[in-house]
Amino acid sequence: MLAPEAAALLGACADVIDELLARGDSPFVRRAPSGGLLRDILDAALAELGCAFGAARVFQSVRRGAPPLPAHFAMLRSFPFGFWSRVERDLAPPLVIQVEGADLRAEHLVEYLDGSMRIALVVDGPSSPAPLVRLIAPSVLVVQTSDVAALEAFGRGTGPGVAALLPNGCATLVHDPRAGARLDERLTITLPAGAAPPTALGWRSARQARDELAQLAALAEVCSAARDVSVVVVPPLAVAGVGSESGVDAVAAWLLSQAGFEGGVG
Repeated sequence: MLAPEAAALLGACADVIDELLARGDSPFVRRAPSGGLLRDILDAALAELGCAFGAARVFQSVRRGAPPLPAHFAMLRSFPFGFWSRVERDLAPPLVIQVEGADLRAEHLVEYLDGSMRIALVVDGPSSPAPLVRLIAPSVLVVQTSDVAALEAFGRGTGPGVAALLPNGCATLVHDPRAGARLDERLTITLPAGAAPPTALGWRSARQARDELAQLAALAEVCSAARDVSVVVVPPLAVAGVGSESGVDAVAAWLLSQAGFEGGVG
């Protein structure tokens, strides 16, 4: 039979889960206050949602016979993302955050892009034209678009991801780790046509916004060049076997001619 303290702690675990369930979708949708820090919104939302993981941990601890500790009750009140295990991060719930474009600081998202964490940003008002370019990494799904339909890709697959629904006139990009091993396979970019030069906005200076757009343009150029590279096929040898001396000479002559040395080999 459980001691009264242990029974009370198990009851508190059940209350945490019941309260989260009773709130429906509301814990997963947040509004960032004007001028606020995006990191603070993420910290608060995930610490609150993390209480479900905290309750599961406390339940297992008490079930194994551990005595109730003050830390157990703290885990039921707040369980920040930094304390989540690898398994818990793989079970991370999605978040939708409504934020003003002036407050969209992508660097605040980096530490949360782990496991299966998905963060969708609905951006109000003017925005930097390429606010998410700094988040492109091999395992991270990144989508920035002005078209709601383009967010369909964000809901599929596993792994960390961030998407931003931006005002018209911003660059469009999709970086999908599932599309291939090479950057040009994973990354699709459409730069804004005829857009005015970026200006200072909120925390971001005009120079920082220009750097983001320039970085995106450079990535688009690299990917385009990689896709344009034709596959070079070595022609079949007309004489001798592959291992023969004349066969080696033929391949060497062909390679030298492709490099611009028309004289071939002597």
